[in-house]
Amino acid sequence: MATQIKLDPELQRTVERARAAARERGELVEGPSGIAGDDLSPEARAALAEWVASGDYDRIVAEITSDDPDIATQ
Repeated sequence: MATQIKLDPELQRTVERARAAARERGELVEGPSGIAGDDLSPEARAALAEWVASGDYDRIVAEITSDDPDIATQ
């Protein structure tokens, strides 16, 4: 069973006008923006890897989530 979402025609036109206006202002990016961290330098990647390998990352996460357990699930 396939489901197709159909917008109200007036809403669809409004959405298209808003997209066109945003595109004209340079606010709308076409396509996927990439993977988070793609723009990190090799030095930054190495520093983050060292931080994780040292165990400091896990320690700070444990410290933060001990103050607010709800953060652990986010």
